[in-house]
Amino acid sequence: MSMEDPLAGITDDWLRGVVAAGFVPGVRSRVRAALRDLLEEFVAAVRAEPFDPARGARIGAELVDLRMSAPPVLGTTVALFAGRLPAAIAGADGEQGRARTLGPGGEQGRARSLGADGEQARARVLALLETLTTGFVAAQRDAALRAAEQMNRAEKIHWRGVQLDLQQRLQRALLHRPDTGLPNEQHLRKHLAETIAVRSGERLGLCLISLDRYDEVTDTLGPENGVRLLAEVARRLRPLGFLAHLADDRFAILLAGTSGVDDVVKVADRAIRLLAQDAAVTVGVVERAAAGTDPDTWLHDARLALRWAGHDERGRGVGVFEVGRAEEDRRRHRLAAALPAALAAGEFTLQYQPLVRLADGAVIGVEALARWRRLEPRQFIAMAERTGVIHELGRSLLEQAGRAGAARADLRMSVNVSPVQLAAPGLVAAVAGILHRTGMPAERLQLEITETAAVIEHRAVLDRLAALGLRLALDDFGTGYSSLAELASLPFAEVKLAAEFLTAHGEVLRHVVGLCHALGVTVTAEGIESGEQARALREAGCDHGQGYLFGRPRAGLP
Repeated sequence: MSMEDPLAGITDDWLRGVVAAGFVPGVRSRVRAALRDLLEEFVAAVRAEPFDPARGARIGAELVDLRMSAPPVLGTTVALFAGRLPAAIAGADGEQGRARTLGPGGEQGRARSLGADGEQARARVLALLETLTTGFVAAQRDAALRAAEQMNRAEKIHWRGVQLDLQQRLQRALLHRPDTGLPNEQHLRKHLAETIAVRSGERLGLCLISLDRYDEVTDTLGPENGVRLLAEVARRLRPLGFLAHLADDRFAILLAGTSGVDDVVKVADRAIRLLAQDAAVTVGVVERAAAGTDPDTWLHDARLALRWAGHDERGRGVGVFEVGRAEEDRRRHRLAAALPAALAAGEFTLQYQPLVRLADGAVIGVEALARWRRLEPRQFIAMAERTGVIHELGRSLLEQAGRAGAARADLRMSVNVSPVQLAAPGLVAAVAGILHRTGMPAERLQLEITETAAVIEHRAVLDRLAALGLRLALDDFGTGYSSLAELASLPFAEVKLAAEFLTAHGEVLRHVVGLCHALGVTVTAEGIESGEQARALREAGCDHGQGYLFGRPRAGLP
């Protein structure tokens, strides 16, 4: 009987056992060939001289490597080999009567015949099966460890991907607006810094765009419509350049490679046209060389230009940053900050300009005019109004005027009061206190209040001031805030005509003066510089005059 036949039968039975274990990797014929190779290797190991049982471990490991690693495969292998291989090997040796290997590649004389010693063949098979089992289990363990490591690596790769995705989302959330998805101010600053570094030899432009009255839109139409408006604004502006959304009502467009400010102004004008149907906007424009600049400076100057755009007298809605104008603004801000200290140091003084009766040229009083050596009156008064210093400044100037006027019983003292002061709850009490402290008779004190809409709103305050016994004069009358009907209902004893009336036709002037007289109000004209102007006013019936013709403001009383 040849050796191939029993090996073929054992191979077939081994394949059936593997199949019964539930899994056959690959094509069955290839699996059978692999099992046949392992079987022949096992038989060769049994017959090898010297005998080495450790070779069984490699065969067990190869089973696992062939993905036949289920525990039933090991059981089938051990049972089949232990039960049938010793007899198969001994029978083959007895039949042939010479020593040779049962598998291919054996060499004559390398193994001895085991036919006469079947017990030795069994002992060798069992020894090899023991190491085969050890090798199988070890390989199985190693495979499980490798699988676990692969799973761990895959898990780490997965979580690294998740972490990276979360970081990217967080980075996007930190650098983009949630309502429009556009880059936010932090992103714009980063992009500006990068652009300055890359394009240091070029010029850049920045448009800062503000949606006017956006809060009113959201309050009226609801926040959802406000978000839709922002999305539409973003859609329309996106083609103009690098677009960022800095705040609810504020967008920015960064332009690279500009040749001058006109390039940026054109973009600003286009933005205004694109949004004209849905929103009124103002735009601040900055254009300069990129070298030596930084994002903070760009945004600061753009905000300054945007503020100028809001005060554009031409109504264009575009403000262009200018270094000289910015420096003047900074100087004014420094002066505004210095107002309280200047007031405490007594830097604000009064000069007095004569008030003349036009009928005979007699001086009947003076107007007390505030002076500060650092700035023109119109400028520092406006600063004081914006900063709130006007209340303390007004009281200080009124006190100075009261002390000067108390010593001159022949003069009326006329002092300016800002409309802003009318809103102060303590104004009436402050005036009464000053009259008491200085000894100034109330009937010789006249408070001049510039004609504004605020005057009409503070009717009750005016009534209380008049109740102190002093006179109230409406300054710059005719600028359009008050009608003669409203004048009749307010406690003014005098009006001071706006300078425009000096050039009015004589009939118009006589008509205005006559209407004022009909209301029991005296009329003073300011800015008289020529005798011809004084004569025309006198002929029109104007009561009093004031101007360089009669005297310039000076430190002492006339």
